[in-house]
Amino acid sequence: MKSIIQFSMKNTVALFLMIILLLGGGIFAAREMNIEKYPGVDIPYLGVWISYPGASPEQALKDIGEPATKEAMNIKDVKNVYSDATAWGVWLTIEYDMSINMDEGEDRAREALSKIQLPDGAGQPEFQRQSPNSMPIFSAGFSTEDNSKEVQQYVKDTVVPTIEGIEGVSEVQTSGIDEQKAYVKVDPEKLKNYDLTLDQVKQFILGNNLSIPTGELAINDEILPVRVSKELSSISAIEDINILVSPLVNDGKSSIKLKEIADVEYGVQSSKNYTRINAKDAVTFEIIAEPGANSVAIVEEVKEHLEKFDLPANAEIEILSDQSKSINDSVSAMLREAMLGALMAVVVTLLFLRNIRSTLIAIISIPLSIFASIMVLNALGYTLNIMTLAGIAVAVGRVVDDSIVVIENVFRRVRASEVRDSKLVEDSTREVASAITSSTITTVAVFLPMAFVPGIVGRFFAPLAWTIVISLLFSLLVAITIVPLLSRIFLLKLDPKEHKENGLQKLYRKTLKWSLSHRLVTLGMAVVILVGSVAAIAPQLGTTFLPQETLLEYRTSISMEEGTNVEKTNKIASEVETILLNRKDIDKVSTSVGEGNASISFVMKEDVEDVHAAVADIRTEFKKVLGAKEITVTSTGDMTGGGTSYLQIVVNGPNMEDIKAGSEQMVTELKKIKGLDEVVTTLEGEKPEIKIELDEEKLIENGLMPAMVAQSLRTMITGETVTKVVLDRETTDLQLTLKLDELNSMEVLGEQKITNAFGTQVALEDVGTLKKVKSKTAINHLNGKEYVFVRGSIVDSNTGEVSKRAYEALEKLELPEGVTWKTEGASAAMDEGFKNMAIAIAVSILLVYMVMVIAFGEGKAPFVILFAIPFSVIGALIGLFVVGEPIGMPSMIGLLMLNGIVVTNAIVLIDKVKKNENEGMEKHEALIEAGVVRIRPILMTAIATIGALVPMAVSAHAGLVSTSLAVVVIGGLTTSTLLTLIIVPVLYSLFHPKRKNKKAQQVAEAA
Repeated sequence: MKSIIQFSMKNTVALFLMIILLLGGGIFAAREMNIEKYPGVDIPYLGVWISYPGASPEQALKDIGEPATKEAMNIKDVKNVYSDATAWGVWLTIEYDMSINMDEGEDRAREALSKIQLPDGAGQPEFQRQSPNSMPIFSAGFSTEDNSKEVQQYVKDTVVPTIEGIEGVSEVQTSGIDEQKAYVKVDPEKLKNYDLTLDQVKQFILGNNLSIPTGELAINDEILPVRVSKELSSISAIEDINILVSPLVNDGKSSIKLKEIADVEYGVQSSKNYTRINAKDAVTFEIIAEPGANSVAIVEEVKEHLEKFDLPANAEIEILSDQSKSINDSVSAMLREAMLGALMAVVVTLLFLRNIRSTLIAIISIPLSIFASIMVLNALGYTLNIMTLAGIAVAVGRVVDDSIVVIENVFRRVRASEVRDSKLVEDSTREVASAITSSTITTVAVFLPMAFVPGIVGRFFAPLAWTIVISLLFSLLVAITIVPLLSRIFLLKLDPKEHKENGLQKLYRKTLKWSLSHRLVTLGMAVVILVGSVAAIAPQLGTTFLPQETLLEYRTSISMEEGTNVEKTNKIASEVETILLNRKDIDKVSTSVGEGNASISFVMKEDVEDVHAAVADIRTEFKKVLGAKEITVTSTGDMTGGGTSYLQIVVNGPNMEDIKAGSEQMVTELKKIKGLDEVVTTLEGEKPEIKIELDEEKLIENGLMPAMVAQSLRTMITGETVTKVVLDRETTDLQLTLKLDELNSMEVLGEQKITNAFGTQVALEDVGTLKKVKSKTAINHLNGKEYVFVRGSIVDSNTGEVSKRAYEALEKLELPEGVTWKTEGASAAMDEGFKNMAIAIAVSILLVYMVMVIAFGEGKAPFVILFAIPFSVIGALIGLFVVGEPIGMPSMIGLLMLNGIVVTNAIVLIDKVKKNENEGMEKHEALIEAGVVRIRPILMTAIATIGALVPMAVSAHAGLVSTSLAVVVIGGLTTSTLLTLIIVPVLYSLFHPKRKNKKAQQVAEAA
């Protein structure tokens, strides 16, 4: 330490160059860092979608779900595999261990799932990573009243390709674009009349749309390839395809035109979805950014392109969601709070020192530490987000502490000394160097465990921890290098002034004398205050996981009964849409309707005073809408659900009947819980379907296999893309299917013919029986075993209390034998997060004690210092109570931060006590003199930290870091500082009984 201080004092030019490099490098790094709202956390969940149109959930599970689950469970580091089989495919959710790198995890999943043999008609696996930033960063729409086809084509051909070309864009998702195809809809009755099958029609179409190389010919010294080509380039060309038939069924003619047995169309078969903006037909798109991309820059470029687009007539563009505004607001708010915090620290320092030069020297540590931290964070690959900026805002008040202690000691000694030189500055710095080093390393030891907290929550808050740790280490370096150098340059010419105790020091001396004379009374009063505040306030606060953010964007999800068509769904969606559009507090409404479900997004106006009350009123209005199975409202644009937390429970059991019975009991009980709304399960019930039971013997007799029957039926009902044609200069699919309006009964379906292996036509009813049955709509498996998922929306801010009441209610239920349940989602994450943070706090206290033992060379003094920590809880609880905030993750981090700050003040005090004792002072005298000397730097650092956090405490844009962290530190630091100045000396005197001072004894003997 001595050599570092001496080096800085002797190398003025080198240090000034270092200052310039740090400032310049920090500014450059800040400009280079990408801006996003949340840290790029590797969430260990991988979603995989494998489409299987037309299959039943049982078939999807058997053909895809079971083999995919088996392969996925064999992947290294996989904890759980959830599979949800539906009529449209299988959705797998693969949960990895937290230690896995998700790039590697996705590669392993791709390799494993490539081994399974997918059935005909199944799509290729589509992989989806989960991230706090995986939500769309921007969405907009083009609304029109009379030009929808042209708008759709413009968006498809111009808008989407342009936006996809922007750097950092991962995906552009569209809604409202009807895919145009060429459709050949064959009349089943005419097929029967001409003794044809759908498969034969398919072969005739393929035979008229081909390009086949047949070889090469040498002509006039040239080798020319020979190709037979016949292309279908118009609807009329498709209609005129010749179909060969038996003359016996066609009045002696051997062929007919395709148009004689089929309708040929080019367009949209039938609208299975509706997209609207403010009740007008529209095409919408939303943009998902790549992980770590600069979301703000992407949105800015998108907006530039939107202004340049030459839109079709009567088309209007409407921006539906712009997360860059939220990101900018969050980033600007945190930067503003950091700047205001720095200003508050400056004001506090100036008020105490009453000297502009010494104040400027002290606060130099703020920009240097922060810019140096930004350089390191940029090198580590971090982005500017609410966590790193919160770390900076929190660190602003703390990084100035070391410099304040140094400058205060230099300032005091220079003022009191007649001889002023570099040696005086060096000695003054060295006097407190060990104390500030111990206190800084102690605070680093507090935050370091948070950087290694396991789980998603730990990873999310790790950037905040690293930002603070790096800033503190640089602040220590600044305090022992640049501060003494500048002190030598600017403070040695101060006018000498005899040191006198001020009123505060005199009052403190009297108070401390009384406390040391009444140690047990003092301790008793402090303990009573501590116990009383915990007992009186803590139960009233409640708990939550992450704070609620007031957001303006919400999504209404409508679920209909199984089998509901899109027209009926659209009718209900229109009712909901009308309710929203008639409200004066809603700015815009966008609607997307599909078969059996609809999503309606709405944006509240910015001048709405109480958004949560307005949303609660909307929920009440939606309950009046009849015909929907379920209508739920959740907020969007925020990883926490913007104030909507969920109670999520996985129910397991020996069989589905027991699981279903247990789940229904749980839902009934949960609906009674106050603060819990929209309780639903994955038990979607059953829907009617036609099941064909094939007769094995009849299949053999007729030369058929089950797969041949299934494939032919798929083509008849769902349709089959048989080839591609070029129509209107667009390459499009040609889909072959039966006219479904003619296929209107099971009798007609049974009469349809299938071509067997020998080319003979066989009626479906000749090989099987058609029955109308009820089937499951979805089958959910966890690690190969069926389960049911129960979910409810927690609409109360005290999520911990709601979850507790729910758990207590579920524990009292007499569930069927073997039925068990476990929590997932926010409730499970809250339990895990609190547990891990409690462990981090315990580890930090242990590390703090270890650092102090090393620094002091003994165990008793550090043990005394640790006693200052519990008293910070008093102010922390009072702060939360005053602002009405529950105990959550940010307040836990605030308590963690308090550990470091409180101990820092105690270290500065006890370090001086030990020095006084070594100089021969009696214990009580050493305590009093140390307290009187150190009260000013202790109060300065405490008030500077409090002042730096005041802007965050009163901010309306604190976000996830929230007001609670700031008020916990402000309240806790206020009470702990006052009590530290009294309790720590009292405890020190109790733990260090009077003993003869060797140095005093030597002086007496010499006399």
